[in-house]
Amino acid sequence: MTATILLKRPVIGMSLLAACAAFLAQPAVAKKTASDSAFNAAMVAGDPMSPVNPFNGGADPLTMPGDARIGVFPYSRDQIYRVLTAPLKLTTIELEKGEKLIADPAMGDSVQWEIDDDKMNHVFIKPHKADLVNTLHLTTNLREYDFTLIASPAGGMFYQTVRFQYPRAPMARVSAREDATASGGRGDADSGSIGVAPEKLNWGYSVEGRAEFTPETVFDDGHAVWMRMPAKAQEWPVPFILDHGDRVVANFIRRGDFLVLQRLADEIVLRSGKDEVTVTRGRRRLFGVF
Repeated sequence: MTATILLKRPVIGMSLLAACAAFLAQPAVAKKTASDSAFNAAMVAGDPMSPVNPFNGGADPLTMPGDARIGVFPYSRDQIYRVLTAPLKLTTIELEKGEKLIADPAMGDSVQWEIDDDKMNHVFIKPHKADLVNTLHLTTNLREYDFTLIASPAGGMFYQTVRFQYPRAPMARVSAREDATASGGRGDADSGSIGVAPEKLNWGYSVEGRAEFTPETVFDDGHAVWMRMPAKAQEWPVPFILDHGDRVVANFIRRGDFLVLQRLADEIVLRSGKDEVTVTRGRRRLFGVF
């Protein structure tokens, strides 16, 4: 009996040693996995083409309440603007009216990105694929701009239109007041002038829907659609048009009391929050009044 016990003791001892070895090996494996993950994260963040790389950052714009695809940057020369784009979709950078490029746009990667302008105050950008990072410098007759361009993943957020809010110099404000006084207090009343002969205007538009921003008058001058907003409108709407079957935000500017769509369209949908008004071309009203 005693001999049997002596024979089994070595077997038990070996089992305990194996179990201890396996237990001690577990922290080493876990530590190795954590180290690998940290290494991979560092590799991604340090990748010069990665959007999460801190050197690919920049100021983000304020987005419009009616549509997050419209971004507005407060202008500062000492700022780099981060613009989110999308593969094969156009992003428009809208500069101040009267501002024009005086040099070709300087872009880091001109192979995987397309860039163009309208010889006025619009620059158009389009990446060929997702997960790209690029830099852009614009020099105009008035200012300089630096951008970091990010091509978002498929289905990710992007800005269809980017605009700027420009600080007005104190002397410019004084000059404006002096001009207004000299002109009998009219101020910027002429900023809404049409600049074409009345007989060339097309008043053939109808409006459906009621909202605080329902246009009081609609007409076009052969190039743009002019919609006079009521004085009571607290928030101006965002205009949408059909483009190849998709409803997209149209380029527009605010000129005096008018919201000016910078192209002609058979149907314009004005949206602000849950309110919607549709403007349709083809049905004539007396002098465009509704």
